[in-house]
Amino acid sequence: MRGLLAVLLGLVAVGGAGAGLAYVLFAGPGPIPPATVAFDRLTHDERRALVARGRYVARAADCEACHVSEDGVAYAGGFAMETPFGTIYGTNITPSREHGIGGWSADDLYRAVVYGILPDGGHLYPAMPYTSYHAMQRADVDALWAYLMARPPIDKPDRAPDMIFPFNIRPAIAFWDMLFRPGGTTLPPVESRPEAWHRGRYLVDVLGHCGDCHTPRNLAFAKTDRHLAGEIIEGDLAPDITPAGLAARGWTPGDLRSFMATGVSPQGTMTLGMYPVLVHSTQHLTPEDLDAMVLYLMDGAPAPAGPDPAAATLAGDPQAAPGRTLYVGLCAGCHGTEGEGQPNASVPMRGNTTPMLEDPLNLVKVIRDGIPARRFAGTMRMQEMPGFGDRLTDREMADLVNYLRVAWGGRPGDVTPGQVAGTRDR
Repeated sequence: MRGLLAVLLGLVAVGGAGAGLAYVLFAGPGPIPPATVAFDRLTHDERRALVARGRYVARAADCEACHVSEDGVAYAGGFAMETPFGTIYGTNITPSREHGIGGWSADDLYRAVVYGILPDGGHLYPAMPYTSYHAMQRADVDALWAYLMARPPIDKPDRAPDMIFPFNIRPAIAFWDMLFRPGGTTLPPVESRPEAWHRGRYLVDVLGHCGDCHTPRNLAFAKTDRHLAGEIIEGDLAPDITPAGLAARGWTPGDLRSFMATGVSPQGTMTLGMYPVLVHSTQHLTPEDLDAMVLYLMDGAPAPAGPDPAAATLAGDPQAAPGRTLYVGLCAGCHGTEGEGQPNASVPMRGNTTPMLEDPLNLVKVIRDGIPARRFAGTMRMQEMPGFGDRLTDREMADLVNYLRVAWGGRPGDVTPGQVAGTRDR
């Protein structure tokens, strides 16, 4: 018995030592390349140009969306991000020395955004998209550091994450990093693709970190190899934005470019989790960068398809269906009896991609909760859409959703009241 106990203790000791060694060797940051500029030797004009570039990098990387405060102060932190394991709050990344990153060097910022490692060796939760930023160019990080350090310091303390056990054990993130953090810090070139395609890939996959919302995740909440194939995040469906997925819902390169530049397209408007992306990021990108992103996202896309009328089935006469009656009574005043919509007021239903999605989650959520009034790029506006969750039963919601899916989505009218009820827990 003592011998067996000794063996077990020995195995535990060896396992612990191995885990500790792995932690030390593989869980820390990788190499830190040298800075691309001598910050202490910059002239006034050079520093101003570097700060301007950093501002653009911050917008392309959509930093403000997660680091804004609860009352809208840029980069002051406090924005809540819901995960299956608890709530994480965006941190203060202003140059406050007490509460922000005022004591960080450019190397410290590189280590954090590329490897997810803090200056004190602590590990960031992967809600910080370092698994995408892992290929961020050192020159872009240097410019971002110069921009952040040029902003006014905000002395606002960070709010601690509210995570369930065992995910509240921050050092354990090191072992997640060992398994799922990408190893390289560059994107391999694809010789058959032009320079603009490579720029688009960098903007989509690295700076824009689109995959952090649009790529399916495994049980460990790590991204799978089904790149950009769609995922549910914070209760919304981030849809499939692969070339085939976009084409199946009728997207063209011109429509996609308009959507990213203005938030408006024939397929609908930016709403739910995408609206802050427009506000803080895509509307500020150069025409060349928008073209590059579209080139990458639509690379190899088949001809746009749109709704499949053959798939649209609803028991009985659609014009006499209960959902049609609900649509005319609740929706047609703004969206039109035939789904034509009204400019700068309400989106058309014809061509709108939300009813086309296989998963009805977003459609149910929009009808249930409504949408605030939105200001888009330029002079475009959309009026507030009220929510009808307090007026419709699950049966009525299912009827309305099914009518919309059949009439304009090319989808079968098979959503049940049970599925409607289930969306509240997703």
